[in-house]
Amino acid sequence: MQHVARLLMTAAVVGCAACGGGGDRSGTETGAADSAAAPAGPEKFKVANVMIGKRIGTNNLITEPTFQFAPADTVFVSVGTTGKSDGTDLVAIWHYQDGKVVDSTSKSIHPNGPENNEFHVSAPKGWKPGTYKVTIYSDGDSVDARTFAVKK
Repeated sequence: MQHVARLLMTAAVVGCAACGGGGDRSGTETGAADSAAAPAGPEKFKVANVMIGKRIGTNNLITEPTFQFAPADTVFVSVGTTGKSDGTDLVAIWHYQDGKVVDSTSKSIHPNGPENNEFHVSAPKGWKPGTYKVTIYSDGDSVDARTFAVKK
């Protein structure tokens, strides 16, 4: 029964389209055409990518990406964002494998397009070997996380 109903619906649509003729259609643009021509509004802010590594370079980009670190290394994270925001709080919380918080850093940003934000952490007495995790939050919501290992 549904097959017959679809067949009749298709025939009706084709018939209406054929009857439409080639008359002048000026002034009868559809809303779809209007919205396609309208300029897009500002892109909503979002975290686009998170990279981790041993070195950070220009524009706060990771220049030596890795997930393995030595006890004396500084761990860098680059948080790439897109869009616009009147104010967003980015937070990086660093955890040891047992869940203990190693460090926490926050930045209030006001992006107006793509940008990269840098976070870093080091251990003055050296990192204990093991697995760590950094979680990135945007206005209190977890948006990404990276796990890394420290080996002797």
